[in-house]
This record gives sequence, C-alpha cells and structure tokens, in this order.
Amino acid sequence: MEISRLEIKTIDRPNMTYDISGIFVKYKVDITWMEVYTFVVYVKFQKLEPNMQKKIKKEILEIDGVQSIKEINLISVEEKEIEIKSIMDTVWQGIIVLNKDEKIKYINKYALKNIFFTSDIEVINKKISVLLDNYYNKVKKALESVKKSNEVIDLEIQINNKNYLISINSMISEKNILLGFVITLQDAKRMNEILNLKRYDNQITFNDIIGKSSKIVESIKHAKVFSQSDSPVLIMGESGTGKEIFARAIHNLSSRSYMPFVAVNCGAIPDQLLESELFGYEGGSFTGAKNNGKMGIFEIANGGTIFLDEIGEMPPHLQVKLLRVLQEKKIRKLGSNKENDINVRIISATNKNLNEMVESNQFRLDLFYRINIFTLTIPPLRERREDIKVLVEYYVKQFSKKYNKKINEITPNASKKLLNYEWNGNVRELQNVIERTVALNYTGEITEQDLTLNKISDKRYTNNSTSLKETLGKIEKEIIIESLKNSKSIRKCAKMLGVSHTLLINRIKKYNIDCSEWRN
Repeated sequence: MEISRLEIKTIDRPNMTYDISGIFVKYKVDITWMEVYTFVVYVKFQKLEPNMQKKIKKEILEIDGVQSIKEINLISVEEKEIEIKSIMDTVWQGIIVLNKDEKIKYINKYALKNIFFTSDIEVINKKISVLLDNYYNKVKKALESVKKSNEVIDLEIQINNKNYLISINSMISEKNILLGFVITLQDAKRMNEILNLKRYDNQITFNDIIGKSSKIVESIKHAKVFSQSDSPVLIMGESGTGKEIFARAIHNLSSRSYMPFVAVNCGAIPDQLLESELFGYEGGSFTGAKNNGKMGIFEIANGGTIFLDEIGEMPPHLQVKLLRVLQEKKIRKLGSNKENDINVRIISATNKNLNEMVESNQFRLDLFYRINIFTLTIPPLRERREDIKVLVEYYVKQFSKKYNKKINEITPNASKKLLNYEWNGNVRELQNVIERTVALNYTGEITEQDLTLNKISDKRYTNNSTSLKETLGKIEKEIIIESLKNSKSIRKCAKMLGVSHTLLINRIKKYNIDCSEWRN
C-alpha cells in the first residue's frame, strides 16, 4: 500500500485541524496519522488517484489560514523513529522495549541475530516470557520492583550457553505515568574484556623509573629479581617515593603481566566498606547491597596482582581475613557460606614502620611474615640527590610539552636551590614544584626566583596549642615572605603565586610584612 504525506503550513486559528480533516471526510479518505503543531499540520493517508489527490490539495489550500501545502517523504515523528531505531540497531548490546503490559514493542537487530536467533515477526507484540522463559519469574519480579522504585535492576542470566548482564529500566512520562520498560542485555565476557582493557591498562615498566644513583639502581635491581617470583613483596618507603610505580613495574615484568593489576589504598576506604571492596558480597547481604551482589577486587584481579597500598592502615579484623587468603588461597564473599579459589599475587606498600606496629600490637606478626617474603626499600629523594638533576630535566621536558612552553635553561642558582631542599614529599613533591614552575613560566628560563618550594610539612607547625586558622596564617605569611625574597616586584610575586596583585597587597598589609625594598 502506497502512502502519501502532506505538510500543510497554516496560521494559528481555532478549528484549523477540524477544517483540514473535513476535506478528507468529504471524500471518504481515511487518515492513518495526523500530527498537529501551532503553524504546521502533517497528514498521512493512503495514496489516491492523481486527480483526486490534486483536488484534495486544492481544496485544502482554499481553507482560510492555510499558507502552503506540499507532499513530503516522511513526517517528523517518522524521521525521529527511524533515527532512534537506526541508533539502537548499531549498538553492540541487546535492546528490548516493552509496553506496560510486558509485551515486546521493539527489539534491536543485535538481540535478534546474536542473542535470541529469531526474527521480529516471531516476537513483536508477544510477552517477554517468549524470549526469557527460563528466567521469567526473576524478570517478572524485577519489573514489579522497577514499577515501584523507578531504579535500574541488574540481573545475571544465561541464554544459549552465554552469560549476560541484563538491566531493566522503566519509561516514565513527565506526569509520572508508566509507559513501559527498556531491557538491555550485555555479553558478560565481552564486558570483562573491555573492563580489563580500560581499567587495568598498565604500561609502566622499570624504564619509567628515573634515576642513576647507586641506591635507586640497587632498588631496581632487586625489584627485577622479585618480579620473577610469585611470592608477596612488601615495598617500604616514604610518601611520594614511587612505591606504586615499582609495584606496577614488578607486575609488568612478571608472568602475570597479561592479567589485571588492581591497586587498593587501604587508608582511603572506610573500614566498613573495605571488606566488601576486597572480597565482594552476595545480593541482599546487608542494607543497601545490590540485589545481584558485587564482585570483590580479589575476584576481579584473579590471575593477576593486587597492590595493597598503605597496608599499615588495614583494620585488625581484615588483617585476619587477608592472612587466611594468603594461607589458603580462598576467599568468601560477605553473606556467603561458599569459598572460592583465588590466584593472585599480593604486593603491599607502607610508609610506616611495621616492625614498631607489630611490637605495639597494631599489626599482626603472622601477617607481617606472610607479606614480607621479599622486602624492597625505596630511598627518599634527599638520600639520592644526584637523581634530582635527572628528574628535573625529565619533568621540565614533560611539562613543557603539556603546557606548550619552551624552557631553554635552568640557571645554576635554581639548580642549587633544588639540590639543597629537603624534599619531604620526595619525587611527588618535586614533580609538583616543576609542574607549577613550568606552567607559570613566560621567559623560557627557570631562575631561583621562579621556584616556590613548599614549607607546609615543616615540624614547627605542629604545635597543638595553635588553632588551625593561626597555623594557616603563619604558613601563608612565610610563603609570601619567601616568594617576595625571590621576586623582583610585588606584581611578579603575585604572578608567581597565582594570585591577583590586589589580593597579595591585602595579605601583605594583613600580616604587616615589610616590603619596602619592592616596588609595585
């Protein structure tokens, strides 16, 4: 059946739609679709004999307020529908649209050809049970839950011997009326492959560890030996020395390099959440738990390496559970009675003295022995000062590219200043200082005055009798004084600190700083 579509442009007046539809009624022509807007009306009907079609168009043009009429290929709602279907047919996951009675209104090509191996003729306007018969009770329960909560429900099911994650969402109108449901199906294996590519991409090798001092060379030598074993490694060193970089390099040189490397900061996750993050949980095992449960990091990293950063922060009850994992190579999810085999290598790191923590009963001695088969100590930057120049050159080059700057020279006084500084924040602090300096440089030359070194870690600020506000004031004052000493003017000092000229003058007045030797 051939279809005609007309676009009729009109003025905005009452009964316009009635008058247009009246012409079709007059000639007993059925309208299959009519879409009405303020200044345009779209009409869809069975194509007529040419003279009749011409006659109807002529009479519509004679209606008061009709400005123009023309035949079109598609009306706007059809164009939108085709666009949406085209998009949904190109995605690499199954999409099913149900009405509120659970009948299939649309299913995309991927679902038909790659998941259910059927045709749309076989399933359109049928209940969802025709496709998900074995899991219909679970799906039905999820649909009822979605109706009440409007939240997405996730389920794991098997179709034709393949595992899929299905997500069920409701379609709600602006007036909160349920229109139907959208079900997506994603291949679980493919999702894991993508997840591993994106989340666990680990390109760091020992070539990324910058330094030529005997201490860092010795550390790299030991780490390379440790990488050939499967035993746990404990990396010790101050904050900012690069413990995670060493851990990643060890993993990348090991036989597990093709498997995930997962880093966990034991001090950054609250105690009550850390256990579920590490070991996962069964659905509904506690208030707020997802219905389908959650994989733990040990499961995700199975076959690969887990890096437990700041392991000294791990609470005692988790130390016991970690010891059990190391001894038995099994894990048990929260809320589960089942133990699953696990195959991971554990690399731990700490900036604390674990020997002292063991003596004060803050860390278990038996766990300390288990994680400490191999010990790797990363020297602080102040103990390998010959590496400072190499690191500075490396970071200047790196950040010059990032900020599109051209640094031609680091003056001798600037180099001396960097070499004489204590670097309590180690390589990370050096990296931050160089990035700030390069980003704010406009001369192509790094001088002593360009370098703003951090003073916040100084022990003299730890007086408990001083309020936080007073302490921050002292720090701010000293930073300003130090910067003024290294600047030729107040204006240049403000630029170096990244603040406005006015703000810096106000701070100078606030702290009664004598800057008579600087002008403007």
